[in-house]
Amino acid sequence: MSTEQLEKRLRRRSIHRSRSTAVAITLVVVALVAAWIGTEAVLKAIGQRPLLADPQTVADTALNPDAAFTTIAEVIAAALVILGIILIVLALGPGRQPRSGIDRDRGAVVIDTRILASTAANAAALAAGVPEANTSASARGHRTQVHVVPLSGIPVDTHAVEHAVQDRLSRLGGKHGSSVQVTVEQKGTLA
Repeated sequence: MSTEQLEKRLRRRSIHRSRSTAVAITLVVVALVAAWIGTEAVLKAIGQRPLLADPQTVADTALNPDAAFTTIAEVIAAALVILGIILIVLALGPGRQPRSGIDRDRGAVVIDTRILASTAANAAALAAGVPEANTSASARGHRTQVHVVPLSGIPVDTHAVEHAVQDRLSRLGGKHGSSVQVTVEQKGTLA
């Protein structure tokens, strides 16, 4: 495996969330249930008392339930439905962390998107001539959104702010700064 492929793989692993915890928990639960069923079957085969419940008794009770068993079955079913929903959300949910990779010659670099947003907000504040507290930004992938609240009576050049943010983010390399959207508030604040 070349160094470039290794760096690309490391960058991807740092940016995307691992689903191994959910898989491990599911496998442990399935293994425990299988071990319990196997233990009960062996105990039944050698004529010993069941550990928790005899599988045949459980099956007979499930086919001909009484009020207490119905309540227990409903609770177990509700817990399994909740567990199933959680596992489906984990499986289908986004596996992406709020991080972004930066292309560098010396190795794989991963940066938090809040740092990208802070950099964009700083560049916007300098270009707009407003305090940094009057700017906010969010970065996701190649898109950066900047929000500027001007000082009262001082106009803000949207294109200059957009260009400054693009220039600052493009220094990081790659896709950063390729799509910048600047929103200037209509009402300003007092200096």
